[in-house]
Amino acid sequence: MKFSNSLAAMLAALSLCGAAQAAFVNIGVANGANDTATGIVDGNQITTDQRWTRDNVYLLRRVIFVTNGATLTIEPGTIIRGVTATMAGFASEPGALVVSRGGKVVANGTPTDPIIFTSIDDSNVPGGFATIPETFTNTAGTVTTIRTGTTPALANGDYDPDGPTGDSGFSKAARWGGVVICGRGHVAANTSAGPDANADGIADDHATIFNDTFGGQNQNVGADFPEGMSTNLATTVYNSPNALYGGLNDNDNSGVLRFVSIRYGGFVLGDPTIGNEINSLTMCGVGQGTVLEHVESFQNLDDGFEWFGGKLNSRFLFSIANQDDSFDGDEGHRGVGQFWLAAQGEIDTGAPSARAGFTFNDPIGQNNTGTDYQYDKLMEWDGPEADNADRLPMTDVKVYNATYLAGDTKKQGFSIVKEAQVSVHNAVVERASAVSAAAQSGTAGTITTLLTLNNIHSFTTATTGAAEIGSVTSGGFTVLNNTNFTEESASSIVTPWYPAGFTANPIYTKNGFDPRLAPAAAARTEDGPTPPAGMVQITSAGAFRDNNHLSGWSSLEFLQTLPLTNLARPLLTIGTSGSNPTVSWTSAGSGIKYVVEKSTDGKVWTPVNSGTPISGTGTLTHTDTTTTVGAAVTYRVYGL
Repeated sequence: MKFSNSLAAMLAALSLCGAAQAAFVNIGVANGANDTATGIVDGNQITTDQRWTRDNVYLLRRVIFVTNGATLTIEPGTIIRGVTATMAGFASEPGALVVSRGGKVVANGTPTDPIIFTSIDDSNVPGGFATIPETFTNTAGTVTTIRTGTTPALANGDYDPDGPTGDSGFSKAARWGGVVICGRGHVAANTSAGPDANADGIADDHATIFNDTFGGQNQNVGADFPEGMSTNLATTVYNSPNALYGGLNDNDNSGVLRFVSIRYGGFVLGDPTIGNEINSLTMCGVGQGTVLEHVESFQNLDDGFEWFGGKLNSRFLFSIANQDDSFDGDEGHRGVGQFWLAAQGEIDTGAPSARAGFTFNDPIGQNNTGTDYQYDKLMEWDGPEADNADRLPMTDVKVYNATYLAGDTKKQGFSIVKEAQVSVHNAVVERASAVSAAAQSGTAGTITTLLTLNNIHSFTTATTGAAEIGSVTSGGFTVLNNTNFTEESASSIVTPWYPAGFTANPIYTKNGFDPRLAPAAAARTEDGPTPPAGMVQITSAGAFRDNNHLSGWSSLEFLQTLPLTNLARPLLTIGTSGSNPTVSWTSAGSGIKYVVEKSTDGKVWTPVNSGTPISGTGTLTHTDTTTTVGAAVTYRVYGL
């Protein structure tokens, strides 16, 4: 076996020698069959509440639906693996998880025990090779050898960071499907243009006949099938009622995704000529009762995160080396995001590039899977369907405190088209040829396509001045540069994205990717707009100030590309002050900003102290005047 300096590989070898073999649980059986042990009905449906535990590894043998109002609870530390449709034995069904309307997934991981969705043979997980099955048997009984000890058996099966050219932990995609969540939020798909007399953003006559079938879409209640699941193929997946999304409830609750890593997905569903790839995480009509924070999407063939309608706020979303758009949305999505990261990759075209710190100095990067997938836009937002038809609800997205790092291919920024309205506040953008990559086409409706930029710190060697902002007006599209668009030097933002004289993408170099702001970065200045209530009230720019929020749990941690040190997680002491609880911890320095949050159910966390960060030296204490001693409340504190 080839020697590897990979920490993950060494831990994997130790786990095989000294730990018990993981128990593998197959999820999914043949069409029409039931499996009482796993709660599967009709081959691919979870119709009763199920709990997946961390002592098992779950193998998605086909597209699995959580339906009939069931809740799938996934314990922290659980690993879920999917397969390609070819291995699954279903020509159009890779392993994938779809949460149907009314169903829930509660994947409430922690930074020490993340929940990992990945391919059948990814070894960069806690437990390493012991969590990979030696063989996989599909629903037809066909057996595939996955590994022999720590030797991969599948083609392109080396997940080491220093694996051979085109075969490493950085060069995989489309190894399984992905995660899709369908909700009952409003969707602008085939709805009308209004009227909207009460100005709530929804057509006034939307409450007409709606019977939860696809036919209800034309009664001003938008409904659709997820991308990749709508086709004329008559199977149990395509055009299935279990995949339908949309409805009347923007407060719909589809569960919790927290500290979840989703890797190597995007297998094409059905006919590959029509581009039916699954996004890493697709949210369709998802309502704001759903919790979405600390979720990583890594090396997906299509988009990292994509929304179709619905209304949902989110925090700490990390889209890394996904081959199409980092963040994408359509069909009237409305939401506020905070602390987002887009870090694009590079295509391995065979030309040598530096691989600092790893064993071999070979080309590295994502395999080139076609001209359509070469790290497209940092963000792309569309309006309703049909395009430019003034349909409601209108796409209305606001993003605060984000870091956008373009790769080495298209270098496109934000594309806002077809009546979408998007605002980006307090953000860092590096290496994009232009921040606005909008290219409005077709006949515009009466809704103005709008991108608002505010407190943007941008660096690129390609353009300067007004050209760095990019498209300002085009066929009804408008950029409003309200205030504070700052051109930066390479040393004044992150540390830095592409170091001078060094061409390799830092997400591929050992300990080379540090998205935190440089100590003297101008983006640290508190001069941006304040996020809305419920978000952290910080007005500096960027998603990472002094704390690398990927540290300890993400795919890049296992691939050794993050710095060796990070801001320590605070150790809390709980006390009292009169009738109120107090939370105390030791500060790492006067310039570190900490956020205090509380939860009554362990699922929903809200900032206290009105969301204002706390800073200082020595012991810091916060008194929660909104809670009485004796109440069932849990606290957490983290640095920004």
